[in-house]
Amino acid sequence: MIDIAIGIIVGLIAAVCGIYAFFTSRGKGPILSNSYLWLSQAEREKADKKAEYRMLTRIFGGLALAFGMLAINLFTGWKWAMIGMWIIMACVVIYAVYDSIKNEVKK
Repeated sequence: MIDIAIGIIVGLIAAVCGIYAFFTSRGKGPILSNSYLWLSQAEREKADKKAEYRMLTRIFGGLALAFGMLAINLFTGWKWAMIGMWIIMACVVIYAVYDSIKNEVKK
């Protein structure tokens, strides 16, 4: 019974991440990246918002997929869903580190 409750919560997290990724793919919504949030107001006006939205779409889309795979695993018990979740999480972390290094080198 607790697996179902946790599965519902994880599924809701996946849905929220997916909705946010949908809006960022269209260049709308708040930019929730550390590289953008820590900029001053003058730097924010000069920042490349398209690149920030593209990064957020990839990261939150990956998180939505990973949480969705975890929810599938919790509801069905399929092991391949858990393996897929870990692969997706590794890709998201590698991409986030790569993008942050790329942004720092560009400055």
